[in-house]
Amino acid sequence: MEISNNTEKEIKEKLLEAIAKDPVNENNYIELCKIYLGEQNYKDALGVYESLLKINPFNFQALINAGSLYFYFKNINKSIDYYIRATEIESDSFSVYMNLGNAYAELNDFDKAMKNYSKALELENNSAALFNAIGLLYQDNKDYLSAIVNYDRAIAIDPDDPENYINKASSQMSMHMYREAIKTLKIAVSIDKKNLKALICIANCYASIRDFDNAEKFFQKCYKIDSKFYQIYVCHAIAFSDAGRIDMAIDKYKEAIAINPDMPNAYILLGNIYIDQHKYNEALDCYRKASKIQPEDAKTYTFIGNTYFMLNDLESAIYTYRTALKYKPDSMENKLVYIEILQEYINRKEKKSPGAKSVIS
Repeated sequence: MEISNNTEKEIKEKLLEAIAKDPVNENNYIELCKIYLGEQNYKDALGVYESLLKINPFNFQALINAGSLYFYFKNINKSIDYYIRATEIESDSFSVYMNLGNAYAELNDFDKAMKNYSKALELENNSAALFNAIGLLYQDNKDYLSAIVNYDRAIAIDPDDPENYINKASSQMSMHMYREAIKTLKIAVSIDKKNLKALICIANCYASIRDFDNAEKFFQKCYKIDSKFYQIYVCHAIAFSDAGRIDMAIDKYKEAIAINPDMPNAYILLGNIYIDQHKYNEALDCYRKASKIQPEDAKTYTFIGNTYFMLNDLESAIYTYRTALKYKPDSMENKLVYIEILQEYINRKEKKSPGAKSVIS
């Protein structure tokens, strides 16, 4: 179906009409999806791919694209299902095996991720993106040396992509090789002088080796590029905190929150400073705000529980630890603290009224 000299809206309407008249013409579905993807209307694009797959469950491109959209929507198992179906149609597709590797990596399944990356590598051994993905997999599993080896392979293939150097530096930083990381990151900046990710990492590295003058210089470079970039303020606050300049750290966290009040980590880090200052009510306020943003994060409830304990509010602490365990039931640390505080609460109740039974269980 050829359509020309029409607005995008008219094209969509004509494609929908064409699908209604001829529901087995697969090309119309594909063309409509292209428009939705161009609009970043991923939900409708996925719906069209699903409609196409009902007509032809063996449409290879629809399976790949639907799998990628499920990956985007964090439905990783569904994504894997579609990619596997695609491999049954074409067993020699580099992109499918790489996508499968990425999906299993998202599930922290190292063996299956590596198995699929290895299959992709057999089909194409000159992909910087693949070596980066393998590097990230090793890095996520704390095998930083293997990660660096793969990042170096990516750099050898594509030495002009700053992301390759940034990834390598990330592993170097995890190994506390901050001076080496600075050298690596400066190569990234030589390629892209306004690469904020690289510049922030350089500032962080200088702060980590307590070279706060150079750290400050690079933070100021970051602000000149984008004075409203949330992450600069958070990292700058951490650097101030490490330097013992607590008041300035607090100010930077507050600036970060003002720029993006829907991000949780500035609230949590600011709350931690207030805890160190024994300002427990201020800390509690910060943690509660973070919890509203990420209501299923067990760690945030743990912070809240700790703060209630410091405020000697054992009943609220017990309730909050119980909530933390709801979202992370395998946390042995939370279980032990919960049991300890519960026992302390019971002991206090028994001292106040011997023979009385606690309502908390």
